[in-house]
Amino acid sequence: MSALVPAIHAWPTNGDLIADVAKLYDFGKSVLDATYGRGRFWTKYRPVGLVGNDIDPASPADFHFDFRDLPWGDETFDTVVFDPPYKLAGTPALGEFDRRYGLNRPQRWQDRFQLIVDGARECSRVARNLLLVKCQDQVVAGKVRWQTLAVIEAVADRMELADRFDMLGGSRPQPGNRPQRHARGRGSTLLVFRRRRP
Repeated sequence: MSALVPAIHAWPTNGDLIADVAKLYDFGKSVLDATYGRGRFWTKYRPVGLVGNDIDPASPADFHFDFRDLPWGDETFDTVVFDPPYKLAGTPALGEFDRRYGLNRPQRWQDRFQLIVDGARECSRVARNLLLVKCQDQVVAGKVRWQTLAVIEAVADRMELADRFDMLGGSRPQPGNRPQRHARGRGSTLLVFRRRRP
């Protein structure tokens, strides 16, 4: 009997998380990683037909397109994986890490939030069967910003939510100057969508 794949777990890396997801879902013969970066999603499991895309020209990805405007036609890839820069607030302070994740310049949280929504919508367009989106619900400016709900809504015309994996981890939230009004999360979420069929 094989080990069970949990819905909530402290996977040590994104590669471990994706390897577990691949035990449950057939990614098919063509997989687009729209935000390839350094390819860390694929350290434990690598589909044969993987195509990497990343806007950063320093990335070893195959292509360097903006994930909001992909050049491929509708439903080109069996599976599309989208791991956008989902940190909404904070001052760039982590050097190379911030640069790799597109967080090296100050930006309004609303613009970063819209970037995620627009990217999820475009990635759903080129996905034939599955769409995997990594995101994180966060407290910003005293309110919870529900990335998970915004992504679900953004792709609802094409995709339906099939699963979610909550990856525990991250640094412990630090106390601020204002009283706390919402629970602070320490992890991220991988949403798995299936294409809606008539």
